[in-house]
This record gives sequence, structure tokens and C-alpha cells, in this order.
Amino acid sequence: MTHPDPNIPQAPPLTLYYQGKPVRVLLHHGHCCLLADDILALSPPRLRHQLQRQLAEYPGCALTLPQHDSPQCGWPETALQRALQQSKRPAARQLQHWLQQQVLPALQQLPPDAPRWEQALAMAAEAGQQISHAVLKAVLEHGSDWQHSHWLLTLNYTASHPRRHAHGRLVALNSSATSLQALAQHIAGPDGSASRNGELLRLAMACHQQLAKRTEKQAWRAEAAEQPRANPAA
Repeated sequence: MTHPDPNIPQAPPLTLYYQGKPVRVLLHHGHCCLLADDILALSPPRLRHQLQRQLAEYPGCALTLPQHDSPQCGWPETALQRALQQSKRPAARQLQHWLQQQVLPALQQLPPDAPRWEQALAMAAEAGQQISHAVLKAVLEHGSDWQHSHWLLTLNYTASHPRRHAHGRLVALNSSATSLQALAQHIAGPDGSASRNGELLRLAMACHQQLAKRTEKQAWRAEAAEQPRANPAA
């Protein structure tokens, strides 16, 4: 098993889900490694023993995870795929299909340089933690009103921090956010908008003012284009 360099910061793991169970993925010396305990936890007993036996001779990765004092064992995705290919069990084929069709295509779209990978993993982990805490708190404290809760999430990433620290903050909002294109469709929909009449009236007035300004500018431009140019003095 290769051990990590303590002087090189390691990003938090990217957590994926297979059949509702978490699978943590980290970048280790340019290779994608999956946490061995997570793979074993979602595998049936026979497949679990087969993977342990086949991957025992392969040098695994020593992955440093938050809240763990000792490095955890990880399996490179190439070695894991070879072990799954040698198995004829349906669970192995399903896991291999998940790796090939969902995990690897998504990871191949990530930037090839390690700092961008670390930044993405750190911010994704922080965002997931912030949102999880907000949803848990809303459901427990707000009763049925949790379905109408909205938050604004701000994220920051400090590349110079020893552990590539990402920090975020959630701000509770009393209104929802939507794109400008979807706003008109939302208001004109069958259910309409939950906004009050006064709010809708102010929104309509603001739109009319913007249209009036743009129409006036277009009229000026058309008038200027129609005016004949002054003839130069003879």
C-alpha cells in the first residue's frame, strides 16, 4: 500500500451513491481511488470475499479522510474493474456497469490538473454539508413549512490553506429564485404565483417602464437614421 506524503494536502472525498449507499472517491497521485470499505459494504457476501481475495495482492492507496486518525484503504478504479470483470456474479456486472456508465464519464469531464480537482471536491463536500444541515434543521423545526424554505448558499475556497479549506454559509430566504425566462411562464401558469396583487402590480409597472425606455431609445435611433445628412458647404 502506498502511503500519502504528509506535506501534500489531500482534498475531501467526492461522495457518490450506488443503490442509495455512499461510495467515496479520491484522487491519489493522478489516479481515481474508491474507498475499499464503501465497495465492500455494498457488495453481497460472496462478491465481497472475492474482491478481498483478488485485490489483496494489488498495492492499494492509503487515503486520508476527515475524522480518521489512520489512512483508509482505497482501490484504484482500474484494479477494481479488472476484479469485477473476472467475476460472473450479477452484482459484479451491475457494479461494473455503474462505474463505466456513470462514474468514469463524470470524472473524465473534470479538469485534468490536481488543484482544480481538489477545489471542486472541497467545495462540493462543503456545499453538501451545508445543505444537509439546513434541510435537517428545516424539517425538524418548521414542520410542514419546510417545503417552502429557500436558502442562498455562498462558497469560498482558500487554496493556500494547508488542507485546501472550503467554507460556506447558508442564508435563509423568504422568496424563491428563478430565471427571467421562467418567471413569465411561472406567473402565467395554471396555478399562478403566490405573490400578492401589489407585488405583481409593482413587477408589471417595472416591466412597462423598462419597455418604455427601450422603445424611446429605438425611436431616437430610427429618427436619427431617417434624417438626411447635411450637405457640405459649397
